[in-house]
Amino acid sequence: MEKNKTGRYLKYAIGEIVLVVIGILIALQVGNFNETIKEREIYLSYLLRLKEDFLELQETVKLKKEFEAELIDLAEYQLEVLTGKETNPDILKLAISIEFTGSINRYEILSPTYLELTSTGRLTLIENDNIKDFLSGYYKYLLTRNNEKAEWDPWVHQYRSLVRNILNPEDRSFIDFEFGNANADMESPTWKNYTLKSKKENVVNDLLKVPNLTGLLQDILTARRITHSYLDFEFHISNDFLQQIQSEIDRL
Repeated sequence: MEKNKTGRYLKYAIGEIVLVVIGILIALQVGNFNETIKEREIYLSYLLRLKEDFLELQETVKLKKEFEAELIDLAEYQLEVLTGKETNPDILKLAISIEFTGSINRYEILSPTYLELTSTGRLTLIENDNIKDFLSGYYKYLLTRNNEKAEWDPWVHQYRSLVRNILNPEDRSFIDFEFGNANADMESPTWKNYTLKSKKENVVNDLLKVPNLTGLLQDILTARRITHSYLDFEFHISNDFLQQIQSEIDRL
């Protein structure tokens, strides 16, 4: 102050403050940039995991769709026997139908990655609106499918209770294991070399004696046809969704 240099020091101090502020702003921008990169990496990892989930789902749906078609064919064959359209049935095919019409073609359509995204609140990381909309609709679709399964499963359980004693236990065990391993080719050595312990006339007569079986079988058959159409739908939408995910991965 004695040397009248106050103005110079004020300018110096202001300059220092400005430099500090600029430094802070740059640090914030660098921090935000790093955070953006980190979120982008997390987003990409979720996309890659969603892709893996839906690739597995698509393969599962493909196999289950083929198996459901086989179950429909078997149920239709049994219905023809019950209604008199088939008067001289193939006893082995009828036995497989009796055993597997009471099966439930279960498969998991949940995506672990989707569940993690929703439970952690990270669904907001999804930048692509089409992917976000799909995942939102996907959840609603799961609820619909689960509700319908809950409606149809009791019919299968009821069917099982009505027919479980028609076949010889040894036949049931063999059919459960072999056909359960997707061995549906009736011309294969597995079936050609097997002789049923259950007698044809007893199987047919016992089946015809079961009360209200025709109506119950028709309900199960209708449910299976609807399920087959769902599987076809699930295969195609998963394929479309995989294309969207791949496009977003390529963009990133």
